[in-house]
Amino acid sequence: MLKKLLIPMGLVSALGASTAMAAINLDALTAATVGTIAVATDSLLVTNSTAGVGANLGKTYYRVTNSGSNIDITGDVGVGFSVGDQLWVRYDITGGAFDGAVANTLATIDNQVIASGLNSVAQGGQDGASSVIFAHTVASNAIVQTSELALKLANVGWDGSSALGVTVSVYEKLSDSTSQTNAITTKTGTVLNGVLGVRVTTLAANETAEVGTLFTAFNAAGTDFVGTLGTISILPSHAATLANGGPSDAVDALDGADTIVADAITIAGATSLVTISGDFSFGTWGVDSGGACAGALTGPFTVAAGTLNAGKTAGIATAANFATLGALCVTASGTETIPIAAPYTASVVLAPVASRANAQAAVAGTLGSILHNGTTVQMPYLTTFADYNQRLVIVNRGTTDATYSVTFNSEAAATAVAGTAATGTIAAGTTSSIKVSDIVTMTGLTRTAGTLVVVAPAANLSVATNQVNLSDGSTDTVVLL
Repeated sequence: MLKKLLIPMGLVSALGASTAMAAINLDALTAATVGTIAVATDSLLVTNSTAGVGANLGKTYYRVTNSGSNIDITGDVGVGFSVGDQLWVRYDITGGAFDGAVANTLATIDNQVIASGLNSVAQGGQDGASSVIFAHTVASNAIVQTSELALKLANVGWDGSSALGVTVSVYEKLSDSTSQTNAITTKTGTVLNGVLGVRVTTLAANETAEVGTLFTAFNAAGTDFVGTLGTISILPSHAATLANGGPSDAVDALDGADTIVADAITIAGATSLVTISGDFSFGTWGVDSGGACAGALTGPFTVAAGTLNAGKTAGIATAANFATLGALCVTASGTETIPIAAPYTASVVLAPVASRANAQAAVAGTLGSILHNGTTVQMPYLTTFADYNQRLVIVNRGTTDATYSVTFNSEAAATAVAGTAATGTIAAGTTSSIKVSDIVTMTGLTRTAGTLVVVAPAANLSVATNQVNLSDGSTDTVVLL
C-alpha cells in the first residue's frame, strides 16, 4: 500500500552535451549535466549485435559499450514510500534493446541493492527486449522524493538510426506497470544520439590571375605562381561542433573513447579516394597535405601516373593526404596564360573499416575558382532614345584579345535588359564601336547607367561614348578612360 505521495515530477527531457558515456540524469536542469551520448554511427560493428525478441522480433541492434564506466540512467523517484511498501519501476527503451539480460542487481534505489528477493525483475529484461519491470520492496530505510533510481547498463543495443531514448515510470501496482496506466511519476530522456564519427569538410578559396602580367601570375609583381584552390579535411567529428547544437564529441561504439578516423575509415591506400574535377590543362597540380601550398606536392597529378585523366579534367589523390588538412595547389609556369576556371569540385569516397554496419556515402564539396581581374569603367549615361545613335567605343592596344561585359544601374522607373552585345571580345590591336541599343534594351525610360569591365590592363585601353543627334547630325563624345 502506498503510504505517502508527494507532488509528482513532470516530464524532463535529457538533452545536452557530454564527451563521456556516464550518468544520463533525467532530472538534470542544464545541458552541461545531462550527459546525452553522441555515438559514431560509422563505428558500429555488425559482429557486435543482438537480435530483438518479443515485440522486437526480426530487428537487429548494434552494441554500444563503454569499458570502465557503465551507462547509468538515473532520476529521482519523485514520491515517498514507507518501510514495507512495494513499488514497481518500469524502464522502456525506444530505438534500441537490452544487450544481455538485465539482472536485478543492475537496478538500485539510492545505490542500495536490496537482497533476499526484495528487489527482482518482475517482467521483461531479456536479451533483445526493450522493457523491464523491477519490483522493489522498501526494507529498512524509507524512500523519499529525492531518492535516486538508477539502472546500470554496461552495454545497450541500438538500431543506429533513430535516437535511443528511455522512459522511467513508477507504479503502485504490478498490473498498472504492465498495462502502463496510472503511473505515479514518469520521466523521459535521450540516452544516445548518432552522428558521423568522421567528418569531411571542404573550404573554397579563389585565386585571381593578375591582368598586369597578362595573367601569367597571381600578383602584380609577377612573382607569385602558386595558387591555392581550397582545402579538404577528413577528421573525427569531435574536432568540430555539430550544426544541430547537440554533442560535439562522437564516441566509438566499441570502447566509448573519442572516435578517431581509424575507428570507422580505412583512410590509407587506394580504397579511400578524393576525386577533384576541374581544368588541369595548365600548370602543375597536386595536393599539399600541410594545407598551405607551401611544401612539396603529393603527386603531382599526371596522366602518366594515373592520377590525372587523359582529358585533364579530373585529378585523384588518396584520402590520407587530407587526414588533417589538404590543399589543392597549382604552380603556373610563369609564361603561359592562366585561364579562367569554374569552381573545382571534390568527391570524397571513404572506405569503411571491415564489418562496420554503416558506410559513409560519398561526400561532395566545392573548392575554389580561378578568376581574372581587369579594368572597370563607370558609364553614368547610356541611352537608347530613338533620335540618338549612341555607341560605346573600346580600343584594345594590347597584344592579346580582351573580353568585356556591361552591367546596368537603372532608375526606379526604368528596366534594363542586357542585349546580345552586353558581353563580347575586343581583338588585340583593334577598336570596337558598339551600338548601345545592341548592348541594352530599355523599358520605362530610355536611359541608364552602366559598368564596363574589360579583362585587360587599363594602360592598353581607351573607352568613350559617342552620340549622334539624328535630326541635325551633331555629335557628342565623352572620354571615359
